[in-house]
Amino acid sequence: MYRTLRTPIPLCMRSSARLWRRYILMSHGFLSFAYSSITIGTFSFDIEGGDLRYCQKCALHKPPRAHHCRVCNRCVLRMDHHCVWLNNCVGHANYKTFFIFIVYAVVSCIYSLVLLCGSLTVDMTDEEQNEGFFRAAYVISGLLLVPLTLALTIFMFWHVYLILQYKTTIEYHEGVRAMWLAEKGGYLYSHPYDLGAYENMISVLGPNIFCWVCPTSEQIGSGLRFRTGVDKLAGTSF
Repeated sequence: MYRTLRTPIPLCMRSSARLWRRYILMSHGFLSFAYSSITIGTFSFDIEGGDLRYCQKCALHKPPRAHHCRVCNRCVLRMDHHCVWLNNCVGHANYKTFFIFIVYAVVSCIYSLVLLCGSLTVDMTDEEQNEGFFRAAYVISGLLLVPLTLALTIFMFWHVYLILQYKTTIEYHEGVRAMWLAEKGGYLYSHPYDLGAYENMISVLGPNIFCWVCPTSEQIGSGLRFRTGVDKLAGTSF
């Protein structure tokens, strides 16, 4: 008789499934029409240029760090990117949920790889299971798990870097160009919203360290205003 390896589904896998469903259905934080009437002349100015930021497609003034998504056809607060796999934007309201989902997915993939390696070491002693179906199943599982684990791990560490810098993917690419222009003019460029590694993590993951890896979706702040390095030096809090 063929033996099957029965293992309980780990908490990270079940949590990943719940986060995946929540991430698809959850709003990413978009700009409402009421924002235009209360922010003109107050704080909706671009830090670098000082110009009032206006979205031609939405016909609305937009706050700093907001960007228009062509797929969702709306301005998203602190937009990071539009995920084509889940057909939803990653923005201010759901960024932590997205990040924790990636972390749990990486843990689940590593757990599956450990189970696969364990099954190989156990089943290598059984000559019956080394033939036919089981051998093909092990090869296919390895071909799927190894590149998926590597890709998700790289993706996770990329967003760890962005969190430590308090940047979005869009701001990273904009910062590369801004840095090049600053060096060309003999200036030094620094990300205006960088508050230090610890405060950056608090701004994204929340003030409670023990809840950083918990599947909660409470965003910090309204997404309309963000502290800058100048505000930190002046002791200003929003």
